[in-house]
Amino acid sequence: MKDTLAGFIDNVGLADAFNVQHDDPHKARKPLLDGIKRMRDQFVTRTGDTSKATSRWWQIKNGVLAMTVKIGGETLEINGATINHLPVDRFEEFLEKFEQAVESGAFDDELKAKGIGRARTQRASDGKGRIIDKRAGGRHPSNDRQDWDDLTWGQRQQIGAYYRAGKNPDGTVIATVGYRPDAPLVD
Repeated sequence: MKDTLAGFIDNVGLADAFNVQHDDPHKARKPLLDGIKRMRDQFVTRTGDTSKATSRWWQIKNGVLAMTVKIGGETLEINGATINHLPVDRFEEFLEKFEQAVESGAFDDELKAKGIGRARTQRASDGKGRIIDKRAGGRHPSNDRQDWDDLTWGQRQQIGAYYRAGKNPDGTVIATVGYRPDAPLVD
């Protein structure tokens, strides 16, 4: 009787089909949209003729803005170039149009080519490819937090800093209140 059950089970093909995550264009666009928002915020708060600074996709020199967009560790080509130059006084207007183009899906093919938002097969948890903190029994917020993929790079860095300091994302001490990776992030 037990042997007849094997005819129903396919732990290879059906397991792969079960674990496939479908492409999510909104998830693929999120890093680029976050970068556009960050550029807008940085541009508004700039002082004078701003030269190059770390973690910024643009710099200003002689009234000209040079922009290089980096997503997933690679440079995104816009208008066939990796570095684009435009007048400083038109940058905010450009960002508005750029954001609209991203939201409409105009850059989906480029993002997919860079591997951003690509569907992946989930594998059984074998510990490979994960961050494992042996001091904490294999726990790490990148493995345990439900919304990890939806967080910005800065939020991930902040959560990691709290964790390294022995704290939850809300600033509470793990040794006192326990490990709560899904706690709300304090700003």
